Amino acid sequence: MIAVSDTSPLILLDKVGHLRLLGDLFEKVLIPPAVDAEWLRPGGYIVPEWLSVVTLSPEAIDTAKKLSQKIDAGEAEAIALYQSVKAGLLLLDDLNGRRNAKNMGFPVVGTLGILVSAKQKGMIPELKPILDTLKKHRFYIADETMQKALELAREA
Repeated sequence: MIAVSDTSPLILLDKVGHLRLLGDLFEKVLIPPAVDAEWLRPGGYIVPEWLSVVTLSPEAIDTAKKLSQKIDAGEAEAIALYQSVKAGLLLLDDLNGRRNAKNMGFPVVGTLGILVSAKQKGMIPELKPILDTLKKHRFYIADETMQKALELAREA
């Protein structure tokens, strides 16, 4: 399956040392130029072969401009790219971005959903330590949401 990603799943998974999960879970992950610009990687970073920066079509640029009145540029471009390439999944964490994408009928999953899926597929041994590390990196997870994720991962 091909996924389109916003910046936050890339940054958060990279911070906890699990960026590779995206390459394990998806055939390809596409990002628009705004996400590439927002995702500040240290010098010498080698882009994984499963990740591609995709230039937006004129139609997608128009969609992104309209959406950027409500959400940030990376999210707007990710939604517009998803719409133009008909990928299988859209990776977004921001609540407003998720609402806009869902209102457009797009399937959305965030960093938490990616990690739960990876745990269910045996790609990570435990979810809780990763979630604890994410929280230290200022990733907000409501207690109720964390509990549900742990239940889905069969850790609760």
